[in-house]
Amino acid sequence: MAGLLVASAILLPATASALDKQGSAHEGKPDVSERGFDLSGSLLIGPAFYNPTYAARPDNTGLALMRYAGHADVDLIGNYLSLPLDVNLFSDRTEGASRALLPTELDVIAGVTSTFALGPAAIELGTRFEHDMPVDRGGFTQTYGDFRARCLYSLRRSFDRLAEILHDGDVSGFLTFGWFFANPTYAARPDNTGIALFRYAARTEISAYADVLSIGLEATLFTDRHANPVSPSEVDLTPEIILHRPPFELHVAYETDRPLDRSGLIQRFAYVVVVWNLALHGPANQALETRGEILSP
Repeated sequence: MAGLLVASAILLPATASALDKQGSAHEGKPDVSERGFDLSGSLLIGPAFYNPTYAARPDNTGLALMRYAGHADVDLIGNYLSLPLDVNLFSDRTEGASRALLPTELDVIAGVTSTFALGPAAIELGTRFEHDMPVDRGGFTQTYGDFRARCLYSLRRSFDRLAEILHDGDVSGFLTFGWFFANPTYAARPDNTGIALFRYAARTEISAYADVLSIGLEATLFTDRHANPVSPSEVDLTPEIILHRPPFELHVAYETDRPLDRSGLIQRFAYVVVVWNLALHGPANQALETRGEILSP
């Protein structure tokens, strides 16, 4: 099973705007493990059943149809030192029936993270490098390196009655601040204008009935290092509904990405995906806390 995960990740887009495709290490859970070596992750597949504007390549050509993705965490010293890997592929529905399922873009994100407990929450610190490229033709590519700090929370840790109210559920999520320290080409708006400098992100998820049913909302904002380094230039919003029966999940989501400081291209689409969670040690019973993030192209 571990070999299948690694092989799929190596053989396994995101559209061209500055979108967040990074999955949190260890499913974004605030639990911190001291175990040494471990390998876990997930595989994902699904179509965009509604897509008027969401592109299939970094240069904003085509319309995304299929998404194939994989996320892996290689723990070297438990959660204290991990190597996350995210791989995304998209296909183009405008290519016609014979080619609509073939990949048109490949995005690879790799890095190093460290996660440690801080009271009832956890802090994830890390750096990642991403490269997005078309695979069916030449053209525009996007590359960046970033530092990121993320606070992961679970309210049931502080409010005992919350689990009872939600029938063994929780209110969980994260807050993220990221800095693109190296960014020659990664855009700050959906129309590929500007160069992203900062990333602000937040996610809240309400789960109920032992995490069988969840409702999530994620927002990601980017700033433009040249136009205004601090004020957001783009906002991406993703509400979704999740059904979880270990080790599988079903997600139905709608994403819209729009500029904030000027008029321009708005990208939106609705999609459904199936996620298979994998683990080297024991069953992968934890839900994918980074659902919105690994799913959001």
